[in-house]
Amino acid sequence: MDNDIYILPNVTEPQPTSSFLSFPPVPVAAALIVSLVWFAYWCIQDYRLFISLGRGGPPHNIYGWILTSFIVRPFTLADRDTKWTGDYPDTGAHKEILALPNREGERPIVKGIAPQRQFSQRPTAEMNARVLSLFASIVLKNPNLLEQKLSSLEKHNIALFVHPTLLSRPHNLPETAVMSKGELGHIHGDTSMHLYFSPADAKVIIEKGWAERHRCARTQPWWFGGKKYMWKIGDSFLIVYAPRDEHEFDVLRTLLRASARFMTNDETVVEPPRDDTGLKNEDTRRKSAP
Repeated sequence: MDNDIYILPNVTEPQPTSSFLSFPPVPVAAALIVSLVWFAYWCIQDYRLFISLGRGGPPHNIYGWILTSFIVRPFTLADRDTKWTGDYPDTGAHKEILALPNREGERPIVKGIAPQRQFSQRPTAEMNARVLSLFASIVLKNPNLLEQKLSSLEKHNIALFVHPTLLSRPHNLPETAVMSKGELGHIHGDTSMHLYFSPADAKVIIEKGWAERHRCARTQPWWFGGKKYMWKIGDSFLIVYAPRDEHEFDVLRTLLRASARFMTNDETVVEPPRDDTGLKNEDTRRKSAP
């Protein structure tokens, strides 16, 4: 026979393998719609949170939100990791920092990436004015080491800076001070502050409950090249909680001095003087609160 072909019995034609395209269209469409609705809801809520944080470094509009939420966020610490201190040294903290007591009560609620703000345990406007006065006082006590002006990071808030004469000799300063263009930190409208500390001091301050890390305060992991100072923020940049009473105001004096000692690389920084006026009212308000 010309076409002597043996045909196997019970052999069917090859069937295409199952794939995503063979899934029932209704469940796939439903899952897609649910995902889009959830994403839209998340975007709305996240944008509202961003706007509620107030003005900071990024533009206070949808462009700033997109920058923060979709470009900056992937390289930041997760919310749960802002109290992590595993990358800080165990020794080398100033004795005044080691002597600090633990902060009483729970930590306040802190939200946001940039800006980052304190949402609970906020003191009165009077305390905010007193902290601003404290900023001015430490400059007056150390006129050759520090100066005060608008923050270069947040652009709307008063900040402390290393004096320009020191910045002109960057080899005498820590790398962090040079990278930050001399900015030690700044105060916010909620009376919380962002401040730089030595890594050893930062570890103790966080563990004693006085502060937590800025979400950008990290060295990137090796798969991102181990990059430091991404977004121009060093890994010991902390948000210091707003002082609630006279005792915590005194702690802040110690913290300000520690920040200045690190950033100026000068151990002779003089602590700002203590000002008692007005703090009794703050104590009374806190004790009478439910």
